[in-house]
Amino acid sequence: MKKEDSNFSQMKKVIVSCVAGSALEWYDFAVYGFFASVIGRLFFPAGDSFQQLIASFGAFASGLIARPIGAVMFGYIGDKFGRKKTLVISIYMMAIPTALMGLLPTYEMIGYWAGVCLTIIRILQGLALGGGFTGTIVFLYEHSSDDKKSTYSSWAPFSLVMGFILGAFVSMLMDGMLTTEQLETFGWRIPFIISVLGTFIGHYVKHKLEDPKEFTQQKKKSNDNLLKNLCTNHWKGLVLVTITDMLTACGYFLIAIFFTTYFETILNIDRHSVLIIQSINMVLFSVSILLGGWLADRLGKRRQMLVATLLLAVLAFPIFQFMGDRTFATAFWGEFCIIFLFSIYYGPIPAAICSMFPTRVRLAGVSIAHNFAMAAFGAYAPTLATYLIKWSENIAIPSVLFIISSLATAIALFIWKEGDEY
Repeated sequence: MKKEDSNFSQMKKVIVSCVAGSALEWYDFAVYGFFASVIGRLFFPAGDSFQQLIASFGAFASGLIARPIGAVMFGYIGDKFGRKKTLVISIYMMAIPTALMGLLPTYEMIGYWAGVCLTIIRILQGLALGGGFTGTIVFLYEHSSDDKKSTYSSWAPFSLVMGFILGAFVSMLMDGMLTTEQLETFGWRIPFIISVLGTFIGHYVKHKLEDPKEFTQQKKKSNDNLLKNLCTNHWKGLVLVTITDMLTACGYFLIAIFFTTYFETILNIDRHSVLIIQSINMVLFSVSILLGGWLADRLGKRRQMLVATLLLAVLAFPIFQFMGDRTFATAFWGEFCIIFLFSIYYGPIPAAICSMFPTRVRLAGVSIAHNFAMAAFGAYAPTLATYLIKWSENIAIPSVLFIISSLATAIALFIWKEGDEY
């Protein structure tokens, strides 16, 4: 009993540290998105506001482009030298540059160098994110007991949603407390600067947590030519994880980014109501993810994820038609239904994709495949959904993206044999 208590106490430390570190990384994304127009005006030449916004999002995109490079870099470090080392480096690499962003001189102070410095920081953050989130997934998975892999691993996507919620909350707090002039003078800097607190998380992980036993036992074996081994002998795992993650990438970006614009611009629901809908549903989203992970340890990952993806494929179009009534209630409940079905699939995803690779190449495999899926299927999903509405003049047409990604993921789940490594 004492041993069980000790293991549970250690697991709590792992969960809290990983959730805090990962949430910090996604907190930055929410803050940057909220202040994108302000950053555009302050860091790029005066002129057309639209061009400034495009330049601001261009700097933001540079971070996304760096993610695959970070996936390879941190995947190699994590499989070669240790899971903890990956987490510590990625936390510091996110916390320090994010805090420095709040101290950057503007275009008015140093000219074009302001935009250059901003882009460099975004690239450093992108590198960190490329390995930090998947490092969290693997760290939680390998620390978990066999009967709670999905339960504990689901805290990784939970942290992602909580990071967005925290970033949006702090940003809206600044927006509500300060005038427009104060916000552009110093207020926008505060949410970034407080990210320096993340260094305390990195310090704690470095000195209080240990690498999972599953990894340390495997580490004794040779890991020469790690990336060559991964691409030559485990390419099936890379392909399978990428397709299994297709719904993860497409669905998450549509829920977290597209729905806000969809409700306000397409369905013409007032902004205040949209903020209420999104705030409540994002909290319910985080809770549903944990429920999905908990259920998977009882029902089986593959079976549960298959049911959820097929239900989402069948119900996506009727749900979007339901939301087409353009009321607060239909928007709220329609989005919640999609979020709930997605969460039942999304909760077990970390444990599922980790189980597809052997320990010696797990972090590199998961990092590379996951980040490729996010870039290929997720980054442009909101833009594509908006274009489809304009092209078809059908407000329910974004459901097609959920249908296609759900069916593709279902095919991968049919191929996957739970328990097998590829």
